Amino acid sequence: MSRTKLIYLIIVATFLLFSCRGGVSQLGGSNCPKLEEFQKTLDAIQKGIALEKIEKTPLAGLCEVVIKISDTEKAIFYTDSKGKYIVSGNLIELSTKKNLTAERLALLNKRVLNSEDLKELEKLVAFTWGKASSFVYLITDPDCPFCKQAEAILEELVKSGKIAVKVILYPLEAIHPEARAKSIAIICDNIGYEGLKQGYLSKNQCEQGKTKIEESIKLMQRIKVRGTPTFVFPDGEMKSGVLPAEFILSKLGVK
Repeated sequence: MSRTKLIYLIIVATFLLFSCRGGVSQLGGSNCPKLEEFQKTLDAIQKGIALEKIEKTPLAGLCEVVIKISDTEKAIFYTDSKGKYIVSGNLIELSTKKNLTAERLALLNKRVLNSEDLKELEKLVAFTWGKASSFVYLITDPDCPFCKQAEAILEELVKSGKIAVKVILYPLEAIHPEARAKSIAIICDNIGYEGLKQGYLSKNQCEQGKTKIEESIKLMQRIKVRGTPTFVFPDGEMKSGVLPAEFILSKLGVK
C-alpha cells in the first residue's frame, strides 16, 4: 500500500469515528457546507487536513469534498448538505455503470507538462526504441522491477511496429545504488534498449553521460516525478505506474 493511500485511509477512518461531533450550519438541503466553516469542523477533529473545494454531486444532498494528500495528489470523500456526516466510497451512476468518483479523481490528479517542459524532456532522451511515428516518453530506472514490467509491455508494442518509445533514464540511487552508473554507461556506450533490458554496466562513465543524467535528475525533481516507471504522452499528460497496452494505444490513437 502506498504512503498516500495509507494517509487517506487514516483520514477517512478518523472521520468515521468522530463525525458525530456537530456539523456546519447551512440553509437548504441542496446546498453544500462552506469551505471555511467545514475546515474549522475538521480541524476540531483532526488537524492538518487541507480542504481544496466542496461541490455538489449529481446525487441530491450529497457534496463532494476534495482534500490535498500531497503536492501532486488529491483525494475525495463526501458529506451531506449540513456537514454532519462523512461518506467514504465510490459514487456509481447505475444507468451508465460509470464510477463517477474514479473519473473525478483521474481528472483532479491529472498532470500535464507544458510545452517548455516537453522540450526539456526531449533533450534528455537517452535513446529512442522503435521507428513508429506514434511515440511515448518512458522515464525509467535500469534497476527498477516495476519498470521491467512496463518495458515488457512496451516491447510487444514496439515489435509490432505500433509505437516507438523515447527513453529518459532516471536513476533512483537511494534504492538502486548502481542505477546511476548503469544509466551513464548505457548512454556512453550507446547500447540502447538491450542495455537497459540487461542492466548493462561498464567502466565507461563519460562526461556526456554524466551531464545528461544530472540534467535528467534535476528535471525529474522539478516536475515532481516521484517514481518509475512514469509515462509522458505527446500531449504532456504524465502518468506513473505500469500502464496496460490498451490504455497506451488508446491514448496515442493507435489501433
